[in-house]
Amino acid sequence: MTAATPFLQAIGEACPFKKLKPKFNMAMMRTIFIAMILTLLASHCRAAETGITVPMDYRLIRNILINQLYSGENAVARVWKDGKECSFLDLSNPKISAEQAQVKIENNVHAKIGLQLGNKCMSAIEWSGLLQTLQKPTLDASGSILSFPLTKAIASDLNGQQLNIKELQDLINKVVQPKFSDLKIDLNQSRGDIIKTLLPFVDDDKTEVLYDTVNSLRFKRVEVGDKALKLDIGFSGKKKKAGDTQPVAVFSADELQQWQIVWDQLEQNMEKSLSKPPLNQQTEADQATLREVFQQAGAAFTEALSEDSSGGKDPVRKFFNESWDKMAPLLRTASNQVPGAEGLRYLTLISATDIMYELESFTAPLGLDVSANGLRKLARSYLSHQTGPKTN
Repeated sequence: MTAATPFLQAIGEACPFKKLKPKFNMAMMRTIFIAMILTLLASHCRAAETGITVPMDYRLIRNILINQLYSGENAVARVWKDGKECSFLDLSNPKISAEQAQVKIENNVHAKIGLQLGNKCMSAIEWSGLLQTLQKPTLDASGSILSFPLTKAIASDLNGQQLNIKELQDLINKVVQPKFSDLKIDLNQSRGDIIKTLLPFVDDDKTEVLYDTVNSLRFKRVEVGDKALKLDIGFSGKKKKAGDTQPVAVFSADELQQWQIVWDQLEQNMEKSLSKPPLNQQTEADQATLREVFQQAGAAFTEALSEDSSGGKDPVRKFFNESWDKMAPLLRTASNQVPGAEGLRYLTLISATDIMYELESFTAPLGLDVSANGLRKLARSYLSHQTGPKTN
């Protein structure tokens, strides 16, 4: 990770929906949705149906696997046990990569088959080794579910000798294979969480557009790459609409106070992120750049919210133009280190003016643009979802 990522981390911490408990790892869907937006920024597509390719790093797949099957600091899964745990089968330390155009998952295995004699458990078989599974990513007909049916499972000891204990092999076939085949990424389980995360930033009269866009997300194709799955995702987009040029009132003193609380929380969370691994290992120059841009953003946004800039330069657009050259190098580094962030590379090749144009092409149906007006709409919507609508 790099100094560029605390922006997303800090926003996530300040979000009122941060305590949601999704049915599977939301890092995956955040990556998909962010990558979708980033790709749109880099493209000039105006079709009603938009298709993009999202690289899904295998580290993210591992996070999903751990979330669904494992527990504890060492990522241990007790996939089978008898009533008194005299017999059990544990998997641990999963590693994920690609092999033969399939996803390969390697696990440490510790198995014991015992006999219960009174209050004592007598070990009959105890074995430790490795389990390798090959799984072929598969999409369902609706394009909503990405599953990983198992095609091959090989258990071997620590010296590479294949398992020849029939009882254990039968147990693996009966218990382990179905659990790994059940691994899946279900868009239907995540749509609601994506909407809840974005809803505070959208005016009430634009919520239907948000629902329609998120509900239209579909997996179109999946391909196994050396370092990542490549997912083609389709969703319904709309051609650019003329923006709403109606001036939005500046913030009241009460609203500014609420906004300052939100911004202070963002800044505190950014500092916490910079003081913890791995971000605390970033160069002092990168950390200083991020702090500088964050401070400039705070000043520009406060000006945009509190002062009428209709007769002069828009402080939001001015900040965006002036800060882009500082942020681009951080994004380039992030694209090489953050799982699923390869789409950031596109942004570093585009001028600030073009990025604003493309961003507005995507957000116009939601009634937003990169301006003081747009910021007031977004911030006021966010605050109203937290505390209820305010009268001006």
